[in-house]
Amino acid sequence: MVRKKKVVFQSDFALSKTGFGRNTKAILSYLFNTGKYDIISISGGITKNHPELDRTPWKSLGVVPVVGPEAADCNSCQDKTRAYSYGVYEADKVIKEEKPDVYISVQDFWGVDFAIHKPWFNKITSAIWTTLDSLPLLPNAIKEAPNIKNYWVWSNFAEKEMHRLGHNHVKTLHGALEVVDFKPLSQEEKTSIRNKNSISNDEFIIGFVFRNQLRKSVPNLLQGFKIFKDNNKGLKTKLLLHTNWQEGWNIKKLCEESEVPLTDIITTYICKACRGYEIKNFAGPELTCSYCKTQSACVTTGVSCGVNEKQLNEIYNCMDVYCHPFTSGGQEIPIQEAKLAGLITLVTNYSCGEEMCCEEAQSIPLEWSEYREFGTEFIKASTCPKSIARSLDLVLKMDEQEKIKKGRKARKWVIDNFSVDVIASKIEDFIDKAPFAEGWDEQPSKPLVDPEAEIPDIQDQSLWVKTLYKKILGRDIDSEDEGFIHWIKKLEIGMSKETIISYFRSTAKQELSKFKPTTLLDIFGDSKSEERLLFIINSTKENVFLSTKLIRTAKEKYPDKKIFVYTNKESADIFYGNSDIVDVLIQGKEFNNPDFLIDNFYECYSLDDFSIKNNHSKYLK
Repeated sequence: MVRKKKVVFQSDFALSKTGFGRNTKAILSYLFNTGKYDIISISGGITKNHPELDRTPWKSLGVVPVVGPEAADCNSCQDKTRAYSYGVYEADKVIKEEKPDVYISVQDFWGVDFAIHKPWFNKITSAIWTTLDSLPLLPNAIKEAPNIKNYWVWSNFAEKEMHRLGHNHVKTLHGALEVVDFKPLSQEEKTSIRNKNSISNDEFIIGFVFRNQLRKSVPNLLQGFKIFKDNNKGLKTKLLLHTNWQEGWNIKKLCEESEVPLTDIITTYICKACRGYEIKNFAGPELTCSYCKTQSACVTTGVSCGVNEKQLNEIYNCMDVYCHPFTSGGQEIPIQEAKLAGLITLVTNYSCGEEMCCEEAQSIPLEWSEYREFGTEFIKASTCPKSIARSLDLVLKMDEQEKIKKGRKARKWVIDNFSVDVIASKIEDFIDKAPFAEGWDEQPSKPLVDPEAEIPDIQDQSLWVKTLYKKILGRDIDSEDEGFIHWIKKLEIGMSKETIISYFRSTAKQELSKFKPTTLLDIFGDSKSEERLLFIINSTKENVFLSTKLIRTAKEKYPDKKIFVYTNKESADIFYGNSDIVDVLIQGKEFNNPDFLIDNFYECYSLDDFSIKNNHSKYLK
């Protein structure tokens, strides 16, 4: 039988309501249906035990820990929480266990750059597929370009700039859309949907579908809408904001400041109980569902609770025009969805919007003025409200047949350039051309870390932090490294150097604890049998976690002894980084032999029903 190629795909979880998540679902569904690959999805943003992971036909692995030392580490600071959410700490384990032939990582650049210098990254066929949305491009994305053989970006905005800088191997690969989910509905169907949501046919509905983030230009849209309304006094018009009102912009307050009555704004509510949706005026964060009558079940749509594709297509078909003002973006998938639904789209002509405003895309470009984002100095776009109003006027006065004609052209452009069949077939070709990975059984080299390294007292904080990385973790970093920035901030707010050094030493020990030498002699080092204690733990994860308290007790009783743990592979991660433990031993036949235990350990502690019959053994109840 011909071996299937194994593919590890790291991005947002396929069933999440994010752009990355929907791309994952589209791509992996296509690849899975070919029947040619074993697929493993490192699923960002979802917990390791989440029941939704079992809903995908391919293997989906959660990344956010919920118990034990990992969970504590995950919650220790914002940077750690974000890193765990991206799957930064899961990738090494998955690669080591699955031994894939191809690795593809899809995320903002700071969610993928951790992989570039991993020893396995260039050992197998690997690709970085990322969003770069502003000029000047992210410095680290430029710096690492020579180290990424297969470097894909979501829009040609980033590709053009990379080529200008001399990195001609960078290519555009758009995020994939399931185009069959979005289409123009008949006039009768549109009327039915409007009637269901108390929207009359003579109302001019302007739509915006967006994650309520600061880079989505809600204030500009409200100001443009106000100008448009004032220029068309007798027009019945409303602004449909399909977003979550509990995050990001305070839309209610912005309406007051822009003198736009809240009654002119409609939004989408989704019921958490029956999953029905309603388009209505905003009336609070939680409402009673009009369908199933469940109290406080209806919330404005968002990533954690949102409409499905069929429902979203109906919402697009309620609109007369789609307006998408933004400061910058990697692709802005709702623009393509609106085009697939046959709508005229108004798009800020910057970042990925430049591509949306090419002649074939049939968009109406929105003018913008430049501003610089504080801290990053990125160029961002402030969309002109007057341009929004003028563009809305154009659509209002446009002949209906012209709208239909433009809508058809725009739909074809999206299908030709963004459909999953077009995008995923390119990835299929990439995988098929990749060689099968070899050499997975080679013994890895020991990490270049030194938990006991002597750290000189350096007054210059920048140099001191870089010295920690160099001497303890064996890494050279620059001042743009996220870890460097993190520790400089900690020093600035008063964290002691001793605390930071302790953290670095603990991290180095954790790295060493994951390295498994090939012989027991290497594991035991120069210690003598009477200096070693062994804990044997083959139980549930809950019991394994509780056992760490007993290990602490044993270390307090025997401070000079070296503690080893023998456990199963699934539980080993709980002990990694435990400063009381010298090493974690997994599935060695010797540890089933009582004579071996007598010869090599002072005492053995069995914390489950593993039986050891020798007079040196101690049983902890």
